[in-house]
Amino acid sequence: MELWRPRELQLCLGLGLLLLILLCGCQTPFSKPPLVGIILWDQDIQSFENNLQGVIEGLREEGYLDKLNVRLQTINSTGDRSRAANAAEIFQRHGARLLITLGTVPTLVALDVTQGSRLPVVYSGVGAPEATGLQCPSTPESRLTGTSMEVPVAEQLKIFKLAKPRLQRLGILFCSATPEAVATGTAAEAVARRMGLKVILAKVTDDRPELLDQALQTLESEGLQALFLPTDPVLASPKNLESICARLLHHQIPVMVPFASSVRHGALLSYHADSAEVGRQSGRQAGQILSGAAVWNVPPEIPKVKRLTLNLTIAQALELPVSRHLLSQARDLY
Repeated sequence: MELWRPRELQLCLGLGLLLLILLCGCQTPFSKPPLVGIILWDQDIQSFENNLQGVIEGLREEGYLDKLNVRLQTINSTGDRSRAANAAEIFQRHGARLLITLGTVPTLVALDVTQGSRLPVVYSGVGAPEATGLQCPSTPESRLTGTSMEVPVAEQLKIFKLAKPRLQRLGILFCSATPEAVATGTAAEAVARRMGLKVILAKVTDDRPELLDQALQTLESEGLQALFLPTDPVLASPKNLESICARLLHHQIPVMVPFASSVRHGALLSYHADSAEVGRQSGRQAGQILSGAAVWNVPPEIPKVKRLTLNLTIAQALELPVSRHLLSQARDLY
C-alpha cells in the first residue's frame, strides 16, 4: 500500500477545505463576512421585535448565520428619526453590504442618507410602501425591495363589522407626523365611506397627552361607535394605546388596532400580518441579494400570512357577543 506523504496529505486536505468553502458559499478564513446593518424603529414595540427575529430566521433559511458567513449588527432608533439617520451613516461608513430597515421611517431615512450609492435596502414592517414613496421599480437602478405589513383596509373593516354588527359611525385616529399613518389613515377613510360608514376623522401632530385628549373629545362628541387605528408607530406605543383604549372602554367603544401585540393593551381586536412571518419573508429576500441576485430581480412582497387576534376580556367588558364564526378565525386570544 502506498502511503501519503505528510506534505501531500496537507495539500489535499487544504484543497478539499477550500472546495468545501466555495461550494457552501462561506467566507475564507482570511476574510471578514459581509456586514449587514439592521435599523429598527422601536424595539420596545413588540411587533418590531418579532419582525427582527423573523428577519434573522429568514436569513438563516437562505444559509446566512450571524458570525459565520455574515455579520449582523442591529441599531435601535428608539422612535427617533435622527438616530435612524445616524445608524444609516454608520453602516455606510463601515462598508455594509446591505441594509435591512424595520419600519417606514428608517427605510425613508436610509434611502435619503445613502442617496447616490448602490447600497441595497430591504425593508420590513412597512405599512404602506407605495403610498409613502417607497416604490420598487424593476430596473437596474433600483436598490430597494422588501415585504410590507399591508393588510387591505377593506379586509380589516369587514372583520370589525363582524365584531360590531350594527356599526354605522366609525372613528379614525392617527398621528400626522409619520407618513405611513397618514397614508393608511387616509386609505381607511376612503374605504370606510365606500362601505357605507359615516367616518369621523381625528388627527394629532404628536402624542402629547393634551392633544390625544382633545382628539378623543372630538370623536366622542361626534358620536363614534367604534375606533379604527391605522398603521401608526406613534399611537402604537403601549402608553398611548392604554390611554386611548381605557378611555373608550369607559364609553363602551371598541378599538381595532393594526398589530397583534397591541391587543393586549386594551383593544378589542386586530386583523394583521404576522410580524415574524413578514420578517422571515424580508430575511429571505436579503439572503437572495447577499447570494448575488440583483435587487430588481427580487420583487417586493405582501404578507403571505394574516392573523386575527381577539381580546375576549374586552369583548365581555363591552358586552359584545363574539360569534362562533369570528371566534373560529382567531389564532390568538386574550
